[in-house]
Amino acid sequence: MLILISLFNIGITAQQISNDSTSNENILLNDGRAIVDDAVSYFISPLNFDLSEWMKFAAISAGTVMLITRDEAIRKSIGRNTIKSLNNDLWDIPTKYGIITYANIISGVVYLTGLAAEDNEIRITGRLMFESLTYSGLTVMAVRYLAGRVRPYYEKGAWEFLGFQTDNEFQSFPSGHTVVAFSLSTILAERIDTWWSRIFFYGLAGMTAYARVINNQHFASDVFSGAMLGLFSGLFVISKEKEREYSLSVSGSESESGFYIFPAINRINLLYSF
Repeated sequence: MLILISLFNIGITAQQISNDSTSNENILLNDGRAIVDDAVSYFISPLNFDLSEWMKFAAISAGTVMLITRDEAIRKSIGRNTIKSLNNDLWDIPTKYGIITYANIISGVVYLTGLAAEDNEIRITGRLMFESLTYSGLTVMAVRYLAGRVRPYYEKGAWEFLGFQTDNEFQSFPSGHTVVAFSLSTILAERIDTWWSRIFFYGLAGMTAYARVINNQHFASDVFSGAMLGLFSGLFVISKEKEREYSLSVSGSESESGFYIFPAINRINLLYSF
């Protein structure tokens, strides 16, 4: 029997997956369940935030506001006189990296490769990429609609928020390309789990953010908030997967009774097995 006690959200959870269920049908079913479970956890996660998590949120919010006060100065300093996302130059590469269509293709290819090769690590990486992109994407769509921020090339100033807008010209905050880039890069960097993967993938995501500013598509505060959202989404789904894997490893083992501690993104979990 397993009793899972969250130090910040006490509850009992159970998951039963047959160890010899290796068919693609069972794999797809289990992955589908994981996607749904993680989605619910992701969208209600603010309800489980502890003080430190709310302090981080407050710090990010304060940083965003501070950047807004400098947005115009930064735009005039590094922004180019263009209204195009793609300008046939070097910055097209990181810009394309932040296009959701390409990102979804990458996640799908990684998932199917792992499925075909019967490699769980690759398959799960593809699923986590899809989850991070989907959850952060839905979030950014909602925030953009509510904020209705005018894009910088309209030159109406950094404080022009109209609210409840569906037109792309009024959806500057936060940067969708940056959200996509950091959602993708966080999964790849942390799943590969090497120093070079972190430098490369986070660096590429950072270049995507910079490209959005110099191409006059977003303010600095747009890309900062987008980076934070993408990073949070990636780390969140990785944390949920670690919880899932740990729970399965303990339930599938014949280890002695005792307490086990493992971290989650916004809490520390205490597991007692007997």
